[in-house]
Amino acid sequence: MDTRIKSPMRVASAPLIATAMLLSFAAPPAARAADLTPAEQCDREAGSELDLERNKAFPPVASEDIRIGVALSACREAYNQNGGARTQFQLARVLDRAGEKLKSLRILGEAAQNGHALAMAMYGTRLVERGEAEAAFDLYRRAAAAGNAVAAHNLAAAYRDGVGTDVDGRLAALWFERATTDQVR
Repeated sequence: MDTRIKSPMRVASAPLIATAMLLSFAAPPAARAADLTPAEQCDREAGSELDLERNKAFPPVASEDIRIGVALSACREAYNQNGGARTQFQLARVLDRAGEKLKSLRILGEAAQNGHALAMAMYGTRLVERGEAEAAFDLYRRAAAAGNAVAAHNLAAAYRDGVGTDVDGRLAALWFERATTDQVR
């Protein structure tokens, strides 16, 4: 007497089961993407590698890799929901990438005013271009004190060249050193 249980599954069904399993694993990321808040979507689409305040749950996005349509939609929505300084900075990045320079500058100024360190460094550079060197120097100083390496480098250059302050070679060397070491974050 044959006591074996006969399996109704055929060998041809195995690839179908394997495909179904793979699809079940692939579905959650799309579902999770739909569950992100506008601020998180903005973080995912426009977070800068130079931004110490970036949401580290998402990889950084190089300026040239910003998907303008998706990022602009997410960051504008987050901004309109009273997004903080990080959202303001990221929206300014996206607007700049989209060629909307004046809007970008205005919102970058908001982010700098609200204490976003990288925004302060970048807005300071724009202020120098407009002839407002003293205001730029103040932003560089504040952002460098907060640990931003870009701002530390800009502050060093300001001391070296006398932009918004007196020339001071000793302080220039000190800040150039801090900008390239772990003395700033």
